Amino acid sequence: MPKTMSLFALLALSALAAAQEPTPKPAPKPDAPKTETPKAEAPKALAIGDRLPKGMSLRGLDGKIQSFDDLKGKVVVLHFWSSTCPWEVLAEPKLNALADAFAGKEVVVLGIAANANEIGEPPAPEAFDDKDADKRPYPKLRAKAAEIKANHPILVDHDAVFGTLLDAKTTPHCFVFDKDLVLQYQGALDDDGQGKKPSPTRYVHDTVTALLSGDKPAVQTTKPYG
Repeated sequence: MPKTMSLFALLALSALAAAQEPTPKPAPKPDAPKTETPKAEAPKALAIGDRLPKGMSLRGLDGKIQSFDDLKGKVVVLHFWSSTCPWEVLAEPKLNALADAFAGKEVVVLGIAANANEIGEPPAPEAFDDKDADKRPYPKLRAKAAEIKANHPILVDHDAVFGTLLDAKTTPHCFVFDKDLVLQYQGALDDDGQGKKPSPTRYVHDTVTALLSGDKPAVQTTKPYG
């Protein structure tokens, strides 16, 4: 009988010990390898000899859409314009004179306003139809354009689409495209940003003249002032 009791006691102690032992935890699963989403590359700016992509357009201060595809067959001059930049005081009359000099020829001169602080948020298209002209979009820009007697359209570059595409640095930074919308010149309007030279080298004017004659411009890149 004592031996039987000892056996039961032993079995009871073994069961108790087994119940008190912690249940082993499963081994942790290895972390899944981390995958980084590749960052989208910034669009590459156009270089001399590159063609303007198809389907590009901008809205003007008057609300009209200017399609650049429609300008094929003409030499296109773009200049980035600001209504508050002090460098424009000298540049604006020169750009008006440029537009006058090539009036009636296959040349289009266009200003581009891209300063977010000046152009604000994109307006609704119907806002341009307001009967009260003062309530139409871009009142300050329109007033400035009237003040300087701009004789060429000024387009508005919301989100700096053209500014990024052309890597525009200053106002006025000028770009000239040939009749196939291939970039042939970028840089300064001329070599006289201070207005001190009696006979400045007119880079943009000379480029347009060369392209109308079917020639390549003598100078294709300069440093813009502004």
